Amino acid sequence: MMNPAGAASPPSAVYLRRASAQDAPSIAAVFGRAFDEYRRGFGVEPEALAQFWQASLAARVPQTIVAVLAAGGVAGFIVTVPPGAQEQYGGRGTLRARLALMRRTLGWSWLWRLLALFIPIGLTYSRRVTRPDEYYISLVGVDPALQARGIGHALLRAVESEARRCGAAAILLHTASTNHRARAAYSRAGYQLVSTVRAPWRGPAGISAYVALRKPLRPDPTPRLDAYSVPSAHAG
Repeated sequence: MMNPAGAASPPSAVYLRRASAQDAPSIAAVFGRAFDEYRRGFGVEPEALAQFWQASLAARVPQTIVAVLAAGGVAGFIVTVPPGAQEQYGGRGTLRARLALMRRTLGWSWLWRLLALFIPIGLTYSRRVTRPDEYYISLVGVDPALQARGIGHALLRAVESEARRCGAAAILLHTASTNHRARAAYSRAGYQLVSTVRAPWRGPAGISAYVALRKPLRPDPTPRLDAYSVPSAHAG
């Protein structure tokens, strides 16, 4: 059982541990149910979204902590990247297989949906990348049926404990500006807005902007203002 020092204990029916390769399908299933903006973007059901991402999430298993129900099954997960490390997505074969699956599932619309959803996300990441001393949270997902039980908070606290142990100065993450529930949870956990990047279009997911949030883990000797906003390219 994973219970880092200083971390909030998860609900009694759930415990945290490092993910294993056998967890990949369950992590993907939670991803499919939890990431509704991706489902809207691709216009698919949770099962199809889970299939799109399963191989990529499997490649990130070594960087993943899962919240597991005592009765079995993954309730939530968090994917992180320590300072100096790179996030793993799988090889070129993984990407080719994913694109082929999208093409078979979505038909002619797969390419424009992919570009419409991920170009704005790419702009966000390029505007505020991690510094050498920052821990990064790539993905957080909790099964919608199990939300509001403290699972997400427990996952965040576990990552914070790991980040402190490795000497990170802060933790950084990105999320959609419209993800109000997640943003409220991050705010309660001590994350502060450091940048907002407006999307060049709302796209099929209907997201107007993305934000970078940061939690300092030690005092910054040279505080600086790095919040900014890039105007939208479309009217209105």
